[in-house]
Order: sequence, then C-alpha cells, then structure tokens
Amino acid sequence: MRRPAAILIPAAVALACLPLAFSCRPKARIPAWVQAAPGDSLAAFSGEAGWVLTHKEVQSFISRDPLVERALDLFLQKAHINPRTETGRVTFHVIGVPQKGDDTLQKGLEHALIQLNQFKDPAALLAALAESFPQEGSLRIQGRDWPLYVILDLETQGTKAHIRAASDEKGQVWIGSLDALNRMAAKAGLGAQPDAALAAEWISPRAPFQGYLQPEALLGGLRRNLEGSVIKDLPQGVHALFWSITPALEKDQPVRFELALAGTPEGINQVTPWLQRLVAATNAVQPEPSAAPELMQEKRRVALRCTLTAEQLKLVMEKLGQPGFSFNLPAGNPRA
Repeated sequence: MRRPAAILIPAAVALACLPLAFSCRPKARIPAWVQAAPGDSLAAFSGEAGWVLTHKEVQSFISRDPLVERALDLFLQKAHINPRTETGRVTFHVIGVPQKGDDTLQKGLEHALIQLNQFKDPAALLAALAESFPQEGSLRIQGRDWPLYVILDLETQGTKAHIRAASDEKGQVWIGSLDALNRMAAKAGLGAQPDAALAAEWISPRAPFQGYLQPEALLGGLRRNLEGSVIKDLPQGVHALFWSITPALEKDQPVRFELALAGTPEGINQVTPWLQRLVAATNAVQPEPSAAPELMQEKRRVALRCTLTAEQLKLVMEKLGQPGFSFNLPAGNPRA
C-alpha cells in the first residue's frame, strides 16, 4: 500500500508568469481550514467537497491508500453526505514523515488526517454521525471536549488500525487513526505558527482550491518524493508555502493563482531568483500572460498573484512535482 504522503504531497500546485511587479495589499484573514489545521501538518490539499469527492483524478490518488479510501467512503455513506450537492470543504493533511517500513495498515493512516468543515447543514451532519457510528469517549481539542466515534477497526497480519472521527458542535469533523488524532490534539494549530499565519494571510480564503507545504520538513524526510521538483531548490529559511486556485467564470479561461511563502528575512531575500526560474519555465509555454503578474514582498513573506492558462498550470505543477489535475468546478457552481 502506498503511503498517504505520496498521495497528499500532490497537494501543492502552481504559479507562473512574467515580469514581477511590486505592490502591496491589505491583510486577508486566514482561511478557516488553516486555523484548525494540525500544527505538525507537513502538506495539505484543500478543496470544495463537491469537487474533491467526485473528481476522478483525485479519487484515483486516494484509492492508492485503500484504508484512507475505505474510511472516507464509509463515513460519507453512513453520514448520508451527497458529494454532488455538498458545499463544504474537504482537506487532506500529511502530519508526519513516513519512515522505512511504514507500509502497514496502522502506519499508513498515522500519517494522514481528513478534515471536513463548512458543510451546508452542520446540525444534520452531526446528527447523522451520532446515529451512524458508536461513540467512544472524547478527545480534548482546542480547549474543548470533542466526542469520538468509531469509524472502523481493522486487523491484518497482527497489525491493527483504529479509525475514529472527532467532531465539535459547529460541525467540524476530523477522520484519522486514534494515534493521529491524539497527536493533533496535543499540539497548537497551524494557524498559531507565525510563518504559517503570515503566508496564509496572502491567499484568498474563499478560493475553491488551496494547499500548504512545509518545505524544510519535507526536504528533510521526503526528498525522494520531490525528485525533479523545484521545491528542493528553495533557499533555507522558507518555512511555509501556501497556494490557491480560483477557476475562471467561463470554461477554458485562465485561472487565478496565488502563491505565498514566509520564513526568515534571509530566506525570503533569496526567494526571488527561485520565482524567476519557475517563471522562465512557464514563459516557454506561453510568453504572453492574460494579465500582468503581481509580486508582494515584506521582510518575512513574499507572494505572487497571476493568471494561468491550462498549459501553464500543467507545466508549473510538473515543476513542483505535482499531478496534472484539471481544476474545473462542476456545472452549476456559481464560480464555474
């Protein structure tokens, strides 16, 4: 079984464009999923539930870890969630660096957490959760006691996996191994980390697709997963990388892309050449962008905003070691 990290690192996505123009803009609030994210999240991919839960390419990645796939499917079925009409957000987190020999059932899901929030009917979601799964104690998260529900228990060749769901009164749900949930509860959230908060403020909180990487931790433990990726060329001192994608209102139009990085002043000072190398590769595909890109820089963070064609997005994703998802919203979505 492939490790969740191999699935979820495909979380990072794109950037691009041409001459970099400096500007600034007011602070934006931190996206809700970031505020609640586990503090030791190494990588995350967050998307609108209706898209994530029905997109064939995303489902193909999830299926590479059968336990992750089974736990999520079982929860969706018993909680009576219709992926095609749901308006909430689903986020996948990698929360630990897999070690050699971690291909067991338990070890597989120890490195992944599934986060569901902002669903359209939180009360109905919590009621379905309580009716469909037996409660097993509680877990103290963010200063409150969250009830724990048994999703499934598996044992294969002496290896046990205890998959649980934790929920709060607002309808936020976490699904993962009991060990992963306990680990999350014991640490402050990602939004409490200064560099993560700085970078997250510079992506659009309402963008349909968002993601996060902790570059230095990934390079230290998952370097082999990043072969051919420009992530390995980031300077030292870059501690957080966030991205967001907002598809165009019309099909085949450029998408809006944002990339934000934060870290030490020394690290941020050295990021511009990295951005320019990625920009140059993108320009080889289509040298004339739809709109001039915009670069914002402060002492400890830098951000790039631009629009990308499908070809540019695909190339940049390849440079970042990511799969070529088609980021089109389903028909009927007000932003599609």
